[in-house]
Amino acid sequence: MDATDVPGLRETVLTAVRNIRPQAHPIADTTSFGDLGMDSLDRLVLAERVERATGLPVPDTILAAATNIGDLLAHLGDAMNTAGSGTPDSAERPALTALGMLDDGAIVGAGTRLWHQAQIAGGAQVGDDCTLGKGAYVGTGSTIGNRVKIGNYASIFGATVADNAMISPNAALLEDPAPRATTADGRRKQHTDYERRPVIIGASATVGAGALIAPGVTIGHDALVALGAVVVRDVAPHALVAGNPARQCGWVCVCGHTLTERHTCPHCPRRYTLHGDVLTQNPLSDNAG
Repeated sequence: MDATDVPGLRETVLTAVRNIRPQAHPIADTTSFGDLGMDSLDRLVLAERVERATGLPVPDTILAAATNIGDLLAHLGDAMNTAGSGTPDSAERPALTALGMLDDGAIVGAGTRLWHQAQIAGGAQVGDDCTLGKGAYVGTGSTIGNRVKIGNYASIFGATVADNAMISPNAALLEDPAPRATTADGRRKQHTDYERRPVIIGASATVGAGALIAPGVTIGHDALVALGAVVVRDVAPHALVAGNPARQCGWVCVCGHTLTERHTCPHCPRRYTLHGDVLTQNPLSDNAG
């Protein structure tokens, strides 16, 4: 049996790619994943959506070997022929978290994937359709929403991260404002000894690679923290902050691009209005002209 014989498979893959990369140019079977800007974590999201829509497993070996949609369909066909059957039973599919580590008491939503050495500690909760990169860590007390992307070696200590947010590689969300290895009387600190002042990350916000977020800081929805920034105070929704200590240097659209001085997006049709220090998006019907 060929993968193309599975009803709707090609369109399912195309739809998933378009959802992951909505700004991409017209997509053909031969358009490479690289040209679409799809990194390894995006491919994991693609594989999960295909698996959930069709019941077909997409092994990591196939995902790594495929360079475009046509390749992915061909590799799936080869795997199905080797298995000697059409749609495998879902019970035979590997666990989505098989590459990472789940401590006792960790809660993980449907479709969430963990790369090698990613770890979710006991008492942490991660929502649906999230991706944790290699070596990422989600500590006790953390609450991660749905469709959150956590990059390689990012560290999240007790934070609340809303839906669709992105925590880039090597970023750290810190929790204890007075960190010490031991108590004042010399006893090694336990998790109950630490003071909790969790970071809050708003919906669809992005924390750039290598950024540090100090305990108790709130990052507003759709905000963007530049790479390497050290954030010690709250960040407004849609604000762009950079530096050490981080300061606001602009505003960003929901698509992630920096707005012009007239608060229009150079990448998409969206326009915004600034009322004092609050930025609001204009109705899409007002964006023309």
